[in-house]
Amino acid sequence: MEEKNIEQKTAEKYYRYMKNGSSVEDFMQKFHMTYQEVEGLMELCRIYGKDVITTEKRDTLVFEKPIYRNIKTLKPGIDYKGLVHTEFVLISDTHIGNEGQQLHLVNDVYKEAYNRGIPLVIHCGDVTDGYYPIRANDLASQCLQGFDSQLNYVKEMWPEVNGIETMMISGNHDATYAKNALASVVYWLSQCRDDITYLGPDSAVVDLNKVKIFLDHPDGGNSKALSYKVQQRIESWESEYKPKILAVGHFHKSYSFVYRNVYGLLVPCLCNKTPFQKRQGLSNAIGAYFIDMYSDKKGNIQYFEAEEKLFKQNQLWDEAGKDKRKVKQLVIR
Repeated sequence: MEEKNIEQKTAEKYYRYMKNGSSVEDFMQKFHMTYQEVEGLMELCRIYGKDVITTEKRDTLVFEKPIYRNIKTLKPGIDYKGLVHTEFVLISDTHIGNEGQQLHLVNDVYKEAYNRGIPLVIHCGDVTDGYYPIRANDLASQCLQGFDSQLNYVKEMWPEVNGIETMMISGNHDATYAKNALASVVYWLSQCRDDITYLGPDSAVVDLNKVKIFLDHPDGGNSKALSYKVQQRIESWESEYKPKILAVGHFHKSYSFVYRNVYGLLVPCLCNKTPFQKRQGLSNAIGAYFIDMYSDKKGNIQYFEAEEKLFKQNQLWDEAGKDKRKVKQLVIR
C-alpha cells in the first residue's frame, strides 16, 4: 500500500510538469531523464488515471493531454418518441478581474461540457468584477482594474471550445461600466468573440427548442430561505407569461426546485468570496448546473434533470491573484 502511494505521488508530481504543448526535451533536461524514463513516467501517469501522450508539432516533440468525450446513454423509463433532447450548462458570477477569480474552474466546467457533447453554456451575469470607484475595499481586491483591462483579459482568456456556444447576460457588476461610461463590457466582449452571444442587461429570455427560459440577475441581498427570491419572481408572472425554467444568478447560492410548474434554479458562482460577502459573513456556493431535458413539440418539459456540480474548497486557489498568474486559456479545437 505504501509503495502504491509513493508511485501515485510520483505520477501526480511529474504530471503537473507535463503541460499541454510543452517540450519533451525541456522536460528531460529539467529532470535529467532519458526518453525511456519519460515513457515509463507517462505509463505510470496513465495507470493512475492521468492520461498523457507525446505528439510532434513543428518538428518538436511535445506533451499532449487528450480530452475524451463520454458516450451518451438513454435515460430509462422515458418514452422518447417525438421528444426533443436539449442539454446546456448554467453558470454565473465569475467576477473576472477580482483577485478571487477562479477561471481554472470555469475551464473545468467547459472541459466537462465538451466531454459530454453539450453545445451551450449560459452565463447568468457578473462576467466581470466591474468598477466601483466609491468602494475602496472592492478596488483593493482587484487584480484587473478598468474597462480595457477586464474586457481584454476575458476576450483573450475565456475558454474557446469547438462546438460550444456561450450566451451571456450582464449583471450589476458588469453594469458599473454602463453607469460610469455608458459602455457595456459584455456587449463588447460578444463583438470580439464569435462564440459568445450577448443577450442583454439584467435579464433575458432564451428559447431552446420552444422551451422558454428566463435568465435573471437581480439586485439586492440574500433572503433567509433559499427559494424565496426565486418564488417571488415566479409569483409575479401571470400563468400565460410564465417561462418553463427560471435561472437566477447574483446570490452565489445553489438551489433547485419546482414552483407553479416552473423549474427554478439559483445558479452558483465561479469565484471566491468577494469582500462584501466576507464582511457580511455570507456563504458562497461555487459550481454550475448541467441541465438535461426532454420536451415535446410545444415546448412542454417531459423530463428535467438539473445536475449540480459544486467545487470543494480545496479545489479553489485561495491565494489572492493566483488564478490570474497561473491560469492559461482553455482551447479545444
